[in-house]
Amino acid sequence: MVFEGKINLLLGQKLSDFHIIFVSTENETAMTKNGKCLWIVDTLLQASELSLRELNDRWERSSLYDGKSLHERTFARYKEHIAAEYNIDIGYSPAINKYFIENREEVRSNALYRYLLSAYRIAGLNTQALHHKDRLMLEPVPTGTEHLSTLLQAIDEGHTVKFEYRSYYADDVQKWELIPCFLRIFEGRWYLVAEYMDRTKVKTFALERISELSIGERQLAPSPNLTPDEYYQGCFGIIHEERKPCLIRLRTDKQQRCYLRAQPLHESQEETETVDDYSIFSYYLRPSFDFYQKVLWMREKVELLGPDEVRKELASIIHSMAAAYK
Repeated sequence: MVFEGKINLLLGQKLSDFHIIFVSTENETAMTKNGKCLWIVDTLLQASELSLRELNDRWERSSLYDGKSLHERTFARYKEHIAAEYNIDIGYSPAINKYFIENREEVRSNALYRYLLSAYRIAGLNTQALHHKDRLMLEPVPTGTEHLSTLLQAIDEGHTVKFEYRSYYADDVQKWELIPCFLRIFEGRWYLVAEYMDRTKVKTFALERISELSIGERQLAPSPNLTPDEYYQGCFGIIHEERKPCLIRLRTDKQQRCYLRAQPLHESQEETETVDDYSIFSYYLRPSFDFYQKVLWMREKVELLGPDEVRKELASIIHSMAAAYK
């Protein structure tokens, strides 16, 4: 089965509209056009540059090979599709007769592209995973993904959605009808950001706590200014924080800085000072529950240097935690 839908996806660095493709096949050779295009992008990213013959050699050795080679005319169509659908340009060097990704560094560094390619790679592992089940150790799969297709359909058609929701801050199950705006994934969980019918408020719902989901009869589109970029500007995590963003400085030891370099904490991250034993990273964001939780996760490996107000807030949390162990 192929799931294909348009989704506003926020992954912490850049926002865009993409068609997300999850491929689940009865045999490992079945491929979609989008799936093959993603394979081409992924292969060129890893190899830097390849001739069409070299690309074909790799394709024919791939577990996803469907018996159809990449002919020049077919490959040209795939190039056009990749440029139009994913905004990824494939260039060609006549001097060496090889193809390459022109915006390679942008693709490699962008969280949205990384997620898209990661989802594609995992989708292609279905059969291999079954054959190596005693060699794979996996985390629990996020729940709520069964709602994605219905929510995407409602977003595409401009309809409201109806569902029941169990909040951890309320005793009873609540019934809702809302305008779906966009979906977000954060820390392995899917969330729906939706607008009240009277447009007075915006609320976030964890998909794992949604039940009895259906598409409503009313046709309502989100407010024009309610976009992922605007709603989460300067925010950290899933919480829409109202306070103003500020410049936050973290000092990390020489081991922890390697992890932050490999996977930045936030899109605004900059390494402003580097010495043998530590580095200082700066962030321009709105301090929130999710941000403090992430800093605490790094334990004694980091110190929040400022501003003073944010440092005091974190110190207060640490003191409250320490008091429980006296």
